Amino acid sequence: MSAKKTVFMRSSLLALAPVLATLLPATPLLAQDESLPMPPVFLKAMEPMVERAAVSRKVVVTRHKGEFGGRKLAYDAIVSETPVQNAKGEAAAVVVTYAYVARDAGSARRPVLFVFNGGPGASSSPLHMNAFGPRRIVGKGEGAHMENNPHSLLDVADLVFIDPPGTGASMPVKGADATSLFSVSGDAAAVAQVVQTWRQANGRTEAPFALVGESYGTARALAMLDAESKAKLPLPDGVALFSLSLGDNDGPVISDVSLLPTLAAVAWYHQAINRKGTTVEQHFAAARAFAENDYARALIAGASLPEAERAKVAARISALIGLPASTLEKDGLQLDRQAFMLGLLSAKGLRTGQLDGRVTRAVAESNMHPPFDDPSMTLGAETGHLIADYIGKDLGYALPSAYRTLNLGINFKWDWGRGEVYRTVRFAPFLAKALVDKPGMKLMTVGGYYDITTPVAAGQFALDHAGIGPEHRTSKTYAAGHSVFEDEGELTRFATDMRAWAKTL
Repeated sequence: MSAKKTVFMRSSLLALAPVLATLLPATPLLAQDESLPMPPVFLKAMEPMVERAAVSRKVVVTRHKGEFGGRKLAYDAIVSETPVQNAKGEAAAVVVTYAYVARDAGSARRPVLFVFNGGPGASSSPLHMNAFGPRRIVGKGEGAHMENNPHSLLDVADLVFIDPPGTGASMPVKGADATSLFSVSGDAAAVAQVVQTWRQANGRTEAPFALVGESYGTARALAMLDAESKAKLPLPDGVALFSLSLGDNDGPVISDVSLLPTLAAVAWYHQAINRKGTTVEQHFAAARAFAENDYARALIAGASLPEAERAKVAARISALIGLPASTLEKDGLQLDRQAFMLGLLSAKGLRTGQLDGRVTRAVAESNMHPPFDDPSMTLGAETGHLIADYIGKDLGYALPSAYRTLNLGINFKWDWGRGEVYRTVRFAPFLAKALVDKPGMKLMTVGGYYDITTPVAAGQFALDHAGIGPEHRTSKTYAAGHSVFEDEGELTRFATDMRAWAKTL
C-alpha cells in the first residue's frame, strides 16, 4: 500500500456481491485460473453453515451506559432470536438481532433504526461494530480492540442490527429447508417479518421506524418494501441507503456514463490529471456534466460518430480520468474498471483499489485472484474474535456456533429471481411504489466519491429513472470509498448527517 494511504480502509469481502458483478467474467469464480491463489478467508467463507439444533426464541437483556453525540445515556442491549419461515410456511431458520434501546429517553415513540449490511451473505457486523453500535472496533491486527463509540446514533434513535439468515448467528434449523431464504424475495420477506416481530415484542408499533442498509443491503431494503406491501405490513417512515447497489446498471451507455465521474475523482485524488485548482467535488461535478451530455451522445452514436468528434471526446475523457486518449479511442470510448485500476498509475508500477480507489499497491504484489487482488479489500478476519467476545461477555448471549461474518456459500447460490443476475434486477421501482403508498417516507442516500464498486452516479441514476428525483431524497457524498464509515476523516460528518436525518422521522 502506498505511504499516503495507511488509515482509510478496512473494507472486506462483505461488499463482495457488487464486486463480483462488476469484475468477474461470466465463468464461475471457482472455475477460474487455478494458478492464482485464493485467500484463506475466502476458503473459510465457503465453509458449510453450522445448523441450529432446533427452533429457539431466546431473549437476553443487559444494561449499559455510554456517551453518544455528546449525550450520556443508560441503555439496554437486547439480543433476540426470531424464527423465520421458508416458502412453505415452515420455521426454517432463527434470525438473531442485536438491539440497543435507551432507557428513560422519552417514550415508546422514539425512532427505531433497523440496520443491516449486504453481501448477500454478509452479517451486520460492519455497521454494528465499526459504525453505529455503542461499542466499536478500532485499530488493526494485534492492536485491534473495542472502545466506546461516540459516533453511535443511540442519542437520537434506538438501534436494531439484523444478521440475515445464513450470517452471524442466524442459521438454518436442522432438518428444515432454508433454500428459499437465500433469494431476493425470501431474504426480504424474512427480514421484513423480523422487523415487525421485534416492533410488536418490544412495544414499539407506534414508534417511527426506518430501514438502513449498505451495498446489497440497499437492494434488500427496497425488496423489503415490496415484501411489506404484499404482506400488508406497515411501511417504514424512512429508508437510508449507503453505497447504493440497486442493479439496473447494465449496458455500455448507462454503466459508462455513471462510472466516469467516479474514475475522474480517483484520478483527481492521485493527481493523475491537471486539477486546475479544482476540488474533488468540482472535478466530479464537471465529469458528471460531461458524462451525461457529450459523452452519452458519443456512446449512443457508436460507430456513426465522426472521427473528429470521437477524438475530441476521447481527449476530454483523458483530461478527466488520466488514461491516454489513444487507448480510449481504441476501446470505442467505453470504460473498463480493471483497465483503469491497472493503467492509471502504471508508470509508477502501482494499481488502485476498487472498493476505495485511493488505495494503491505495487502491481507486482497483486498476485491474488481478482477481485481479491483489490488493495482496498483487507481479506483478514482478525476482528472475528473481538465480535464473538463482545457478544458473549458484554451482551451475555451464548453463540451456538462461530459467528459468521461472511457466508460466500449463499452468495454464489443466491437466487436473483426468474433466472436474472444482479445487474439486471431493478429494485428502485419498489421504492417508487412505496413512496406513492406512503408519501411522507424520508429517504437518505449516501455514497463515496472514490467507490469504484458502486459509483455514486449509478445509484442516483437508478432512483432518477424510477421517478425518484432529488427533491424526494437527502443525498450526501463523502470523500471516502465503498464503506464511508471506515474513513475516520469522514465518519464524524457521516454520523452528524445521519443524526439530522433520523430526527426527521
